[in-house]
Amino acid sequence: MSTDVTGSNNRFDTSVTQLVIGGVVLALCVYMLIFVINTTMVQEFYGYSRQINARVPTFFIRMGLLLVALASGFFCITGHSYYKRNKLAVAPWLFLAIGLAFFLVYVIVPIFQSISYSFTKWNGLYDINGVWTGEWVGLHNYRVLWEDPNFWTSLKNNLIWLVLFMLAVPIGLFIALFLNQTVTGIRIYKSLFFFPFVISQVVVGLIFSWAYNPEFGLLSEVWGWFFCEMKENIVGNLTRVCSVEPPSILGDAKMATYGIIAAGIWPQIAYCMILYLTGLNNVSSDQIEAGQLDGAKGWKMLWHVVLPQLKPATFIAIVVTVIGALRSFDMIATMTQGGPYGSTNVLAYYMYEQAVGEGVGRYGYGSAIATVLFLIMLVYISYFLWRMYQDEKEGG
Repeated sequence: MSTDVTGSNNRFDTSVTQLVIGGVVLALCVYMLIFVINTTMVQEFYGYSRQINARVPTFFIRMGLLLVALASGFFCITGHSYYKRNKLAVAPWLFLAIGLAFFLVYVIVPIFQSISYSFTKWNGLYDINGVWTGEWVGLHNYRVLWEDPNFWTSLKNNLIWLVLFMLAVPIGLFIALFLNQTVTGIRIYKSLFFFPFVISQVVVGLIFSWAYNPEFGLLSEVWGWFFCEMKENIVGNLTRVCSVEPPSILGDAKMATYGIIAAGIWPQIAYCMILYLTGLNNVSSDQIEAGQLDGAKGWKMLWHVVLPQLKPATFIAIVVTVIGALRSFDMIATMTQGGPYGSTNVLAYYMYEQAVGEGVGRYGYGSAIATVLFLIMLVYISYFLWRMYQDEKEGG
């Protein structure tokens, strides 16, 4: 009996050999990543004539060392007695560790790097020796932003995008309610309504650009039904004569932003519709029946019984729609490139334009715009997360 107990305890003892081997490999990888592997070393090792040629091999070497470091870290952890005794609690975090590590390296670190660049004047280039050529300027970029009318135009357009984009949530809900029924052919209708979401944003932008064309677009054809007629000219050929010329939506500074938003909201409605269709499948039939017994129907049933059960879907729809509105870029780049005269710029596109577009070389200024956009998004998302937490706490 005592032998069994001893054997059971030994199963959970720390494996010293495993810890030592994993720790040595981990320490060696970390040391090489921090102090050894750099573009200068790789340039000398491979014999590159220019240091810039060593940047890609350096990246892959560092990635390999990072993966080895992660594997050795896992090796160390699985040899510890704590892991052996709490495997069910610790194992999920080990599976998440690689994803979290890459999220840290490729999302969190670049965010803070971009914020740091916003306090510099930098043209995005390194000198011949691979040394960063930026210059610390403090809050200068933000002072320039404050006085830049194009920045305020972009910010105003972002707010317009945000307000009008939110229409996708209620429209998606009502379409989902319409499609949430069992009739012949309803799957075909669902597919047709969902189709815009699977189309690339660039393709959507091109479709609407052609539709808005005042000469041969769909808008021009519909406009002709009401304001145009075919007449014979002096040569004897039929030409179209319009009492009111069709509008050039993308060529009008006052209308272009709204035309782009209409194009962007089309696939967003499809996304919200899918979220609500999924949520409607989980609505409790018992609560529906109880509401019917209490006399609830129509709007009362929707407001008091259905919508409270759709809160998770509504939360996701609002968050994704807010993010989509604030980071809008594809549509503007495809349809107007910020024109006419910068009237359709938003912060994301203006940032790109200043860093690598027409204002190429203003990486510090572009980073300042990106920082402002990030802070705006952070405020909105933090607010929605806080509201969701409060609702969960009250519900619990």
